[in-house]
Amino acid sequence: MTPLDTGQVVGFLLLDLALIVLMARLVGGLFVRIGQPRVVGEIVAGVLLGPTLLGPALWGGFSAPEWMQCASALVAAPEGTVASPTWCLFPAQARTIIGGIGQVALLVFMFLTGLEVDAEVLKGRLKGIFLVGVGVVAIPMGLGLLIGPIMATDVFKPAAASNLGFILFVGAMLAVTAFPVMVRILQEKGLTLSTMGATGIAAAAVCTVVMFMVASAAASLARGEAASGLAFKLALSVVYLGIMMLMVRPLMARLAQPYGAGGSLDSGLFAATFIVMLASGYAAHRLGLTVIVGGFMAGLVMPVRKRFFADMSARLAEMTGTILLPIFLAFSGLGTDFTRLSVAAMGGIALFLAAGIAGKWIGGAALARAGGMSWAEGNVLGVLMNCRGLLVLVVALEGVQAGVITGVAQVAAVLMALITTAMTGPLFDRFSRSLPADQPLPGDTAPAMADTLTS
Repeated sequence: MTPLDTGQVVGFLLLDLALIVLMARLVGGLFVRIGQPRVVGEIVAGVLLGPTLLGPALWGGFSAPEWMQCASALVAAPEGTVASPTWCLFPAQARTIIGGIGQVALLVFMFLTGLEVDAEVLKGRLKGIFLVGVGVVAIPMGLGLLIGPIMATDVFKPAAASNLGFILFVGAMLAVTAFPVMVRILQEKGLTLSTMGATGIAAAAVCTVVMFMVASAAASLARGEAASGLAFKLALSVVYLGIMMLMVRPLMARLAQPYGAGGSLDSGLFAATFIVMLASGYAAHRLGLTVIVGGFMAGLVMPVRKRFFADMSARLAEMTGTILLPIFLAFSGLGTDFTRLSVAAMGGIALFLAAGIAGKWIGGAALARAGGMSWAEGNVLGVLMNCRGLLVLVVALEGVQAGVITGVAQVAAVLMALITTAMTGPLFDRFSRSLPADQPLPGDTAPAMADTLTS
């Protein structure tokens, strides 16, 4: 088989995007019908398109038509088996481009999320926000130190990986909270502008920044980088956050003065906003914080927030929520292969899931209570913090690429994502009934993104 030429790559890319969007709509709609958030179905759609159903385990003896064969298959043939031409709907070249599209979608989505956060809702709750945001990383990391040595077998840990690197990555995977997925669930419930929703988003933002700092440090240590280099990277992360708040924020305020005085969102301000968003995403990505933090920070520093959110979401939300974000969600499932599971892995996976749920849900509730919230509020925040979405896969993928965890551990991360995300909606509905009703804030007229993301 010869490598794909440019024309073939373009053809596969268009076919792949059509398949992903179609599957995301069909499976997402099915999950909505059974009472689950659409986002869970969009994750499952990616798994259904991945090697679990289309890989060599089921189709090892199948000879695909020549036009569907390519030099780089969806997944490599398992060790000890003979590679044979199989379905290759997602060749490596096309998957690289699809992955890039997904990252841009995630960047724009998190920008809109940061733009929608209302600081007025958070007044008087900062102690609880930071206590929960930092604590729901510290507690799971501590649990990782306990269960990591138990899971350090050849099922989950490559022979060449150090025990310390493996244990740190187990803790990092336990510490994940799915910021974008949690936000989308709140949007589907129409609660992003409520006190509880805004508090949960703010705490998840703190958690995400701290968690990715920890994950980046774990990756650096696993790769044998010097402690001085790690400290320098962490210092740069703090500098980046300071630049965004102290320099970019006032700069954008000056650029938006005509708009704030009642002008329209002209092409100049629109382009400047996109440049800030892309530059922030690049800086965060290079620092190991991912585009999630970069997009959110870009939205957070924008001026005239309520009106600006209404205008920007009118231009961006429909395309991002309906087409681009499902591409990101589904794409992440393409590399997941459930055929790697074995009986030997079940005990470790069960321990991993139990520690992850307890650390986030119970730990988050206790920390929220310590931060001055009621037990009812703390319990709901714990439920929200327990939502993993696909961010746990981002951390797991980094561990696989660094040779610190095995493909089976990556499958455990997918199970964590599906189970905890599926739990969040029903548990939130159950426990949020005990919360006092929020009064709308004066001037809350901006449409929530749920209006365009749930159709």
